[in-house]
Amino acid sequence: MFPRKSRMGRAGALALAALATASVVTACGSSGSSSTSNGKTVLNEIDYFTSGGSDTAMKWYIKKFEAEHPDVTVKRDVVPFANLITKVLQDASAQNMPNIIMLDNPNVPQVAATGQLRKFNDLPGFTTTGYYAGDMKECLYKGNYYCYPIGTNSLAIFYNKHMLSAAGVQPPKTWAELTAAAKKLTTGGVHGFAFDGTADEQSTWQLEPFLWTNGASLEHVASPQGVQALQLWTDMVKSGSASKQVLQLGQSPDLAQEFIKKRAAMIENGPWIFPLLDAAGLKYNVDYGIVPMPVRQTGQTVSVPLGGETWTLGDSGNSKQKDMAWQFVKGMQESSTMLHITSLMYYLPTKPAVTAQLLKEGPKYTVFANETMNARARTQDLGEKYAKVSQAIWTAIQSALTGSQSPQSALKQAQSQISSITGTK
Repeated sequence: MFPRKSRMGRAGALALAALATASVVTACGSSGSSSTSNGKTVLNEIDYFTSGGSDTAMKWYIKKFEAEHPDVTVKRDVVPFANLITKVLQDASAQNMPNIIMLDNPNVPQVAATGQLRKFNDLPGFTTTGYYAGDMKECLYKGNYYCYPIGTNSLAIFYNKHMLSAAGVQPPKTWAELTAAAKKLTTGGVHGFAFDGTADEQSTWQLEPFLWTNGASLEHVASPQGVQALQLWTDMVKSGSASKQVLQLGQSPDLAQEFIKKRAAMIENGPWIFPLLDAAGLKYNVDYGIVPMPVRQTGQTVSVPLGGETWTLGDSGNSKQKDMAWQFVKGMQESSTMLHITSLMYYLPTKPAVTAQLLKEGPKYTVFANETMNARARTQDLGEKYAKVSQAIWTAIQSALTGSQSPQSALKQAQSQISSITGTK
């Protein structure tokens, strides 16, 4: 995940909403095709990496894989982000899955629940050793693993060093400091803080660090800790420290442009905006800095959600296709390959040892790397129910930020929906 609303992005969330429109026919054709072409084994692969570094990474790896396996051709199907999950669910219903399927990490349980994904547990060479624990939890469904993560990301606070210095403000470590800094930095056409409050998964994803760090859970979102988190956002919008436009601002490029054009002194965002900042001529630790997500009380441990995509395998094809599909996914787990691919994508590697190599190239990923040690998979407690729970939460966010309900009332209404989804009280 994320960011793909230019992408989610790409924390991308129309894919989750596509649950309700799984019957919509996309412009893409059937995933199934001949298993051979010109004497070569054909692997059918699908992803939504339509442009940028992710597309470059895919083209590079496919070329590398085909060179190493001259008897294999990878037939790549690239679809728009918002269409992929709908198409995959259609293919699963028809029992006509591609051999290799890229999924945004919150969608893994939902697709695994169809019974049309291969379990990784018994595949030769599969291991969970050496990965960030949270990243591998993204792949778990009812005790079995169904994926390998491609790369990972999370959220932190980007701040304009010149603005904070001029205002005599220190980068915030607590909610109180964030509130005070945002108020002091708000002047003229500049808002102190900007976040994603859009009506999709991105806003749930961006609220989760505040919820989880404060001890709230998605199953019991209307707890005092949950209300405190949404109240924080609501108060900043009400006071003008955050613009009401956050209701329409996606993570990328919207929030990044607010930051680049100096309409927001601080934003909540992730490493996928680095290329946008680079293109604008902003230099890390000169023009901007990055600090961890703030805590409500000193001593709390920051807990952020994990973004990124995963590789899954469709339960389809002959034995040769199945073997080569696994080799395709497994080959991307090699350290040098992982480092190159995630660098192109502006993601963190999913292995701490490989992340250590990345950090040798520069410090701007350090905050994200440190946060990842305690990061959580969004679906680890809710599985395939996450998408519907997330929708209840982002609906509450919209109600609170527009002022149509108080944070407490909005989350109480969301809790009623969540309890019916999860069976909890």
